[in-house]
Amino acid sequence: MNLIQNLKHTLISFFLYRKKLFKVIFYEIFYRYKYSKSNHFYRELNQVPAAYYFIYKISKFVKEKKIMSIVDLGCGSGRLTNFLSDKTEAKIYGYEIDDETYEVAKPNKNHDVEIFKKDIKDIDFKFLEVECFIVNDPMGLSDQIDGFKRLINNIHDSKKNKSKKYYIIGINLDADERHKTVDKNYVFPDKDLLKVVSAGPNKKIKFFEYNSNDL
Repeated sequence: MNLIQNLKHTLISFFLYRKKLFKVIFYEIFYRYKYSKSNHFYRELNQVPAAYYFIYKISKFVKEKKIMSIVDLGCGSGRLTNFLSDKTEAKIYGYEIDDETYEVAKPNKNHDVEIFKKDIKDIDFKFLEVECFIVNDPMGLSDQIDGFKRLINNIHDSKKNKSKKYYIIGINLDADERHKTVDKNYVFPDKDLLKVVSAGPNKKIKFFEYNSNDL
């Protein structure tokens, strides 16, 4: 991506996050500068990562809930997984199916982060003992609402009879015409919604809490 394209992408991103524009800009500048010399926070410019403002809010939630294990389903080049590894005490896992992106994420991960190359639709969640699942849109299931619903149902099925709370964090679940994504909020009942952090019409983090005993 050349300088003009990069500038255009940045301006569009700021417009989309306009409800929290100054906070978004502050966190982007602060953390990009802080990690500018660290390979662990490298990202390709053609990626569409979560804003550092969102990532910071997620790390605060993880610490408040004392969450000790997290999986990022569609981790990209590792911006979120490395940040959570750096800021929390949780064990971090990431799954990425794209060959090129995985080749960036794997060698540049923090030492205590595990990255796997696998389609998230093929994960057997019964053998993945984590407390928190993060799904970010745009992702591989963006144009497959049925596939996204199956993914979430597989998570719930794996937690039955576990007698434990768990969390799902959805990033940008609302429809986004620019990235050709569809609305996926209906997969999550309102009763399970703990909180929302909004930075724009379709730029939101939604935090959901579940109790295995209620499944």
